This record gives sequence, structure tokens and C-alpha cells, in this order.
Amino acid sequence: MNLKLINLSELKISSQESLTFLAAIFGSATIMLGIAMLFVFPLSADLSEGFRTPIIAFEFAQTEEDLSFLSGSTESSRLNREKMDAGHVWDMVFPFAYAGFIALTAIQLASRGRRFIYAGAVLAVLIIPLDINENLTLLKITEALGNSVSIGTLLLELHTATWLKWGAIGISISVLALGFAASKEYLSAAISLLAALGIAAYWVFDSEPVLAELMSILLSLFILILSIKACLQSWSVVRQGAQ
Repeated sequence: MNLKLINLSELKISSQESLTFLAAIFGSATIMLGIAMLFVFPLSADLSEGFRTPIIAFEFAQTEEDLSFLSGSTESSRLNREKMDAGHVWDMVFPFAYAGFIALTAIQLASRGRRFIYAGAVLAVLIIPLDINENLTLLKITEALGNSVSIGTLLLELHTATWLKWGAIGISISVLALGFAASKEYLSAAISLLAALGIAAYWVFDSEPVLAELMSILLSLFILILSIKACLQSWSVVRQGAQ
């Protein structure tokens, strides 16, 4: 049996295909980091009604009672705080992966002649410092809770930091949806639009924890499906270059 080895250095690829390779790398990194973080953050806790995921409950907490699972000196609360802090160390890297994936996807679409989509790439890059700022605020809150200090002011800071991040995500993905639609990639456009609408829905009804959970699920599906798409496109390029 004659096996033909694929030498990537010999492949002649266009700038579009290079962007697809990069998007596949960043998308894959996002998925791997996301899976790793699932086992670092607390998987479950006694949360306020409607919340199912501790990290979402933390990000969108409105009162100190919403964070009862992180406050106090009980062993479970202490362990939850430690896991949250450990998860946010990983989360300092995570935005470089998922925001990079969104930015590269936007650049790929914009390079086809639809220059307005570059705005989506710029917004995607802004997600990185906004996400890090949110993480720093969350770390301040766990420290305050561990020291039994009031977090009223910090919750106000968190609300602003969280919505700056999610707002940038929502708008950048909305731009992607327009770009995909203009390129007649209607499935990708629909997936992007659903993720953006999920964020918009929670913005309008921000007292509904169920919508926060749905928003997170739709964003995860957006990244998963479009990352797989980029990986399949990259593999197609490699196979064609090997023939």
C-alpha cells in the first residue's frame, strides 16, 4: 500500500485559505480551552432560581443573595470560590482564542470585498480587554466574599463590565451574520443571528436567568459549529493540495 505523506510546506494556499487555517486553529483552541474550563469552574451549586451554571450565575448576579453559593465560611463556599478563581486564571487566556476566532472569521469575510465586516473584527479584538476586565472584577468579588466584605459597589461594576463584554460579542457576531448572508452562507448566517439574538433577548429581559443560560448555549453552539466548519474547510484545502 502506497501512502502519500502530506507536506504542508509544499501546499500553495491563498490568503483566504490561510485565514481559514488560522480560524480553524483559533476555533479549535477555543473548544479545547472551553472543555478544560468546564472541569476547573464549579460544575454545580445551590444557585438562584433559573440559573443552572455557576459561572453564568456569577457573571449576571444582581444581589448578594445571588452569590450565596460563594459567600460565607462553609467548606462548599470556600471550595466554590477557589474553583472560580482558578477558572478565571484560565479565562484570562480564553478571550484571545474565541475573540481571535470571531475576528479572523470577520476578516475572512471582509477580504471578499465586503469591507464593512472589518468593523466586526475590530469589535472582536476589543472583546479581549473587556473580558479580562470582567475577570478582574469577578476576582475582586470572590476576594471580598471570602473576607465577608460588602460587594454592593462591585456588583454595579460587574454589571457594567459584563455587558460591555457581551455587548461587543453580540454586535461583532451580528456583523458576521450580515457578512455570511451577503456571501449566501445562509446556515452560518442563521447560526450567527441566533447567537446574537440570544444576547439581545437577555439584554431586554435581563431579570430572566433562563435567558442568560440560553444565551450562553447559543454562543457555544455558534463557536462549535463554525469552528468545525473552518476545520473541514482547512482539511479540504490540505487534501486538494496533496492530490
